[in-house]
Amino acid sequence: MTRVADAQGPPRASTRRPRETPAFRWWLRHQLWIPPVLGALLGALLGILTVKQTLPVAGVLAGVAWRATATEARSMLSTVLGIALTSLSIVLSLSMLVVQNAAGQYSPRLLRLYLNSAGIRVVIPVFVATSVFCLAATHAFGFVSGLERAPRPALALAMLLLIVCEGALIFQVLQTLQLMRVENLVRRVRQDTLGAARTLERFRAADLDAAVPVRARGDSPGTVWPLRARADGFIASVDAGALLEVATAHQLTVHLERAVGEPVIHGEQMGWMELEARASAGHESSESRVCRAIHLDRWRDADRDLALGVRQLVDVAIKALSPGINDPYTAVEAVDQLTFLLCGLSRMRLGPRVLADAAGTPRVFLHGPTLRDYLALATDQILRYGAAEPAVVLRLLRLAASVAQRAREDEDRRAARERLHAILAISERSIPEPSLPRHYAEALEQALDGGPWPPLPAIGF
Repeated sequence: MTRVADAQGPPRASTRRPRETPAFRWWLRHQLWIPPVLGALLGALLGILTVKQTLPVAGVLAGVAWRATATEARSMLSTVLGIALTSLSIVLSLSMLVVQNAAGQYSPRLLRLYLNSAGIRVVIPVFVATSVFCLAATHAFGFVSGLERAPRPALALAMLLLIVCEGALIFQVLQTLQLMRVENLVRRVRQDTLGAARTLERFRAADLDAAVPVRARGDSPGTVWPLRARADGFIASVDAGALLEVATAHQLTVHLERAVGEPVIHGEQMGWMELEARASAGHESSESRVCRAIHLDRWRDADRDLALGVRQLVDVAIKALSPGINDPYTAVEAVDQLTFLLCGLSRMRLGPRVLADAAGTPRVFLHGPTLRDYLALATDQILRYGAAEPAVVLRLLRLAASVAQRAREDEDRRAARERLHAILAISERSIPEPSLPRHYAEALEQALDGGPWPPLPAIGF
């Protein structure tokens, strides 16, 4: 079994790693039906209890409550219900138009920004709570004498909820208008992706720093079993801590050859497990525990999948460069955000992960994209569709040079400079007058060698 070199220092103490599986908060955020249902239950409860005046809030509202008969109260609640439903229809109609426009003009993968927005999480539950409150209170007033005029706290609460609904309507309209701006959309994607990268960076804190050579399956001295997918889907997350616990307990070495975000088919080999020669435990139970630590989902999720964030920005750029839209400046906005994103990623630990047990023995090997992979993903397709657009080419040259300047590893810096040369070579075959990108690329090369950073030419703005 391969051991960590002495240059790496003493073996790490056994510490309990944080769980990398999606937490309950992640599950709650992805269940869109929960906030409306909670709003409906709260509205029904308030409607019944305020009519019966058994809540403490009913006594507080009694001082400002309107005096009305039960019939008048039911009529007023019906009016409030009509206003709330009309406002809700405006909210839904506006949201559907914006979502349809964003999916058609930018990318369908940006719909998650709308699904996770405050309009879905807060505004709709407020309208649902108000509507159900009015229905429950109207029903409860049916059991109250219709001749007596008395303070009705339910009416005061209905007016308060109506004010909240109108405020939510204004908030939703303003937020929707902000999300219609492509600058806000691509900035949100970049911020969310960097946030996920920082979370993964914390998970890597206890990983081995030095590279450990990965043996091929045929070179393993122990018994080897393939690690097969238990279902169809995408790898949404991998709990490295759980894999390390299983590998340590069963004297295993786990090699996962699929990265987060990759699709797998039921029965497909995702990697392999090696049982040490001196170990005698069976592999069925350990394989089941290993598979439980690899979370499969129906679609990719940006919480652990950094490549998805890069892909979304690339989609916006190539959609803007399509002949049907022909909006190079939107592509420039997306490339700028890709530049910010990759420069942020260049200061983080990326690529494969190696986890060792308390004795310093590498037990878990996880595959992961490197900075070079993200750089290729960010530039290849955009260059294919935008090689003839000088403004886009200038931004791509700037992206590659910025990554080459900030990358931590020599291999990443060398790959970024090679990417800069490739972008220039492809653009020179597509642009009728290639002197502008050539001069800018030469200035960037000089900046990477210690010269001043060149400003963008006027056409690049």
